[in-house]
Amino acid sequence: MPDVTRHHRYVKVTKSSSRTLWRHHIKCKAHLRTEAEKKALTEKHRAHKCVYKDALADCQDLVMQEAIKLHEQFPHRTQKSQKATRWNTFLRSEVKVMNSVRAPDEPRVKATQVGRDITEKWNAMSQQEKIDATEGLMEDLEDHCNNKALASHNVPINAFHDICATLDSVTQTLATLSARTGCHTALITVRGNLDHYNHPYVYLSDDRVSDFFQLALKETPSNFATCLEGYCTSGVTGVVSNYKQSFLQLKSNMSALILQKLCEAAQVPISRMYYVNFDANITAQHGVVLDNWPLKKFANPGDIGSMVEVKIVYNAFRTGMTKFHSITPWSRGSDDDANEDRNALADESRINANIDLSLLSISQPADTELWSILTTEDSAPIQRKQGREQVESGVISGITGMGGNEVSVTKKQRKTHSDKGKKQGPKQRANRSTEAAASS
Repeated sequence: MPDVTRHHRYVKVTKSSSRTLWRHHIKCKAHLRTEAEKKALTEKHRAHKCVYKDALADCQDLVMQEAIKLHEQFPHRTQKSQKATRWNTFLRSEVKVMNSVRAPDEPRVKATQVGRDITEKWNAMSQQEKIDATEGLMEDLEDHCNNKALASHNVPINAFHDICATLDSVTQTLATLSARTGCHTALITVRGNLDHYNHPYVYLSDDRVSDFFQLALKETPSNFATCLEGYCTSGVTGVVSNYKQSFLQLKSNMSALILQKLCEAAQVPISRMYYVNFDANITAQHGVVLDNWPLKKFANPGDIGSMVEVKIVYNAFRTGMTKFHSITPWSRGSDDDANEDRNALADESRINANIDLSLLSISQPADTELWSILTTEDSAPIQRKQGREQVESGVISGITGMGGNEVSVTKKQRKTHSDKGKKQGPKQRANRSTEAAASS
């Protein structure tokens, strides 16, 4: 296994850094060739490539045979990752000094060309001289190696060639691993930037892995890789798990926004928004009306079953197309009406409390005028003024639709009295008034 722990510090520091140049390039003069020259050169390259591959295969066979002999002779030897040493640092520094005195159009010296001379110089130095010569250069060499291994490419074509070469090597390694151990492998690689050239790459060790994609995901591996590439290149930082969760979240945001707009229009804190009997609970109490409701029916966001309709209402409130506004004179009148109603109820309670209950058991009243006073309709609570009467009767609605269109508002009907339509005499009225006073 390669030693990646020595790269951790560099990964944290240069996660977004770019690669630095370490080669010296000399501009070459362009030589235009004819079609015949190009064809001859292509044939020459193809023949040279075939000869080179054959020679390389023979060398690899020889190296493998020698490696087998070494393994049999030294079975417990393991290869470890090589770290930067003082010799590597000294070699690099000497090569840089040699190249610094060369002209820009002159080829640069490589370490393999002057390695023998530098080795003799290194061996002639004492231990303290070696330490002094490489002092402060070890970290620079380590950063240089990490930059070559981990820094991102500056040119897309370089990234393309790096990806192709690396995936080819990794695929061969996984194939031999699967042959040796029988393990199953799935490798999917996609680009993370639209500027890159590589297409989605899929490697499956056998057909069983492909069948699993069909059974579990209902997708072929290639289609899955295409979808993965679309997500990775879209720039989305987060994704909602499913449609239902996003729908519920949008409804919650819409309810909070409506309540916030309502409190801003009423200029007082309101604990909740009433969608049923909006006229009586919001318009009559706080003097607030709603303009340009975008839907045909005024309903709670939780009762709206379409994502499109919820988005329409949410955007209408967010942009200010649909809004609440306060009717200030009516609002103050509503407060006065409420105070008068409370005073009327208190007066009625005091009158009923002073009645002698023994008089109610008499079949005929002793004083007709007294009973007429007790049973008169003027002793009932004072009725609301014109504004609230119109709201309760439905003459005035606190909600208007887009362009003045009608909006269906849900209203909860009051419970019908059990004695509705029955003729009542003075005795029944007095009994009901007494029971109401006793219960209060």
